Amino acid sequence: REQINDILRQPDLETFVGFRDYTMMVLFLETGVRLREITDIEVGDVIFSDSQIVIWGKNRTYRRVPIQTRPQAVLQRYLKARGASPVPFLFVTQDDAKMSRRIVQERIKKYGRMAGITNVRNSPHTFRHTFAKMSVQNGANIFELQKILGHKTLDMVRVYVNLFSRDVAKSH
Repeated sequence: REQINDILRQPDLETFVGFRDYTMMVLFLETGVRLREITDIEVGDVIFSDSQIVIWGKNRTYRRVPIQTRPQAVLQRYLKARGASPVPFLFVTQDDAKMSRRIVQERIKKYGRMAGITNVRNSPHTFRHTFAKMSVQNGANIFELQKILGHKTLDMVRVYVNLFSRDVAKSH
């Protein structure tokens, strides 16, 4: 949790790029989405009235992922800062282009270095693992976690649960 707080403190929230990057990291932590999935989210996929985001997964299948009040507020502020854009994608560059996966990876790596995090890989996938770990620690149902993460089978979810079962027992 300390490392999460450290990395989230790195973007300059007074700039568009910094606030955009902060919003992406908050969304990674809130939803556990994959890198490709976050770059493919369109503005219309955010459904504030249902507190959900439509995530387009593999093979153009979709799932609805819940978002809580605080991340919703961050997203609403980001959308105001983003303003109107000819690009339908949620996360855009300053030049109104879709964010590339490579740029997202580089930005997260940069913030990890700035935060002095060296014992963990700073990547979008690490945010996904962190989301899964925190969900398990907070007693998430394995079937709900499977649906949120977009896994077709429970195999990968079992890996997360087994990997973190000692943490669950300790926190219990």
